[in-house]
Amino acid sequence: MLSATGIRRMLRSPTLMPVLVFAASGTAFALANLVLARRLSQEEYAVFTLVLALMNLGSPLAAMGIDAVAVRRPLEFGPGLLGRVLLAALTVGLGLGLVGAAYDLDPLSVAMVVAASTAGGAMLVPAAEYQRRHEFARSLALVHSPNLVLVLAAVLAVAFGTRAARTPLLVLSAGFALSAVAGWLPLLRERRDPPAAQRLPWGEALSLFGTNASGTLLTQLDRLIVPQVLPLSALATYGALSAVVGSLFRVLQRGVGYALLPRLRAASTIAQRRRLIAVEAWVVGAVAVGGSLLLWILTPLVERWLLAGKYEFPPSLILAAIAVGLAKILTGFSRATVTALADHRELALVNVSGWISVALSVGAAVVGARWGLAGVIYGVGLGWLMRAVIALAVTSRHLRLRPAEPAGASPP
Repeated sequence: MLSATGIRRMLRSPTLMPVLVFAASGTAFALANLVLARRLSQEEYAVFTLVLALMNLGSPLAAMGIDAVAVRRPLEFGPGLLGRVLLAALTVGLGLGLVGAAYDLDPLSVAMVVAASTAGGAMLVPAAEYQRRHEFARSLALVHSPNLVLVLAAVLAVAFGTRAARTPLLVLSAGFALSAVAGWLPLLRERRDPPAAQRLPWGEALSLFGTNASGTLLTQLDRLIVPQVLPLSALATYGALSAVVGSLFRVLQRGVGYALLPRLRAASTIAQRRRLIAVEAWVVGAVAVGGSLLLWILTPLVERWLLAGKYEFPPSLILAAIAVGLAKILTGFSRATVTALADHRELALVNVSGWISVALSVGAAVVGARWGLAGVIYGVGLGWLMRAVIALAVTSRHLRLRPAEPAGASPP
């Protein structure tokens, strides 16, 4: 039972509002996926899952670390920055298009991957600027707009009786583009005079890009590995499982660092940083434990009633998804501390360790495929755990109290 003090602490937590928004968005994502999983054939839903994974991989990669720089320092949001962002995003989008072609996707699906990745990367940069300004509602609306569009895509798929993956994917691609335009226009209008020339700190951006890119790749790695080591139907099963079980942990992983990151950046003392992390860890931990128990109970019911028995989720598979989900939450804290506090040397070290974690995940997932889908999930989860532990160890010096600093300082 939560005490009155504990409830008040949760309600005062700056993380609560972002987590609630992430939760609403995650619910929309899950429901849209469940509708499409039931509506489309297993083969078409597997294609949808793969293309969606490439789009979701493309958006954060296509920002090329410029979004992380925008959180850390103010940038001049003029045509010059927009041009650099679009060029970087298009480069990454074309690269992911080649990846899609390697999976034998049709030309239209490849084009949608390129377009959605480019637009998604462009969208994340103004979203980061609003996050830096603590305009969380505006920033969150941009970041989560694709999930709301996905709901619209699922509704249209049902309304028009489509059973092809391309229809909802076309709607989703258009949603990415509209969100990018909505994010940039207000910032460009703020600059009535021509923006001053500004050198973008590409060294910092690329360091942050490398650090975050490995985590982004881990997020979609299971969806990319499954069709290589297991039948295509296993990818459809994983997509449905992720919609039911994975959504909560994806919400907490992303939500935990959202409000925490700029506040850690602004904290003036180590004691304040420790206090911020301790409070948010308590709040998120309580939600994660309660949510895990609820998912264990409800997932079989969702499988039976919402999916009409089309997909099977044995207890071992549910347990794997929950265990790896908890490891992902830990990386939410590690990513926030790294982005907010790490210096260039530490960023480089975390960057290298992140890619080692990706390599470990790939190897472990391939070996784990001997035990089916659960083995692949655990294999990727091993990389998540390694990434989080190393990142927290590297940045721990920024959280160690000095003898002259009191431990009871209040957070800003």
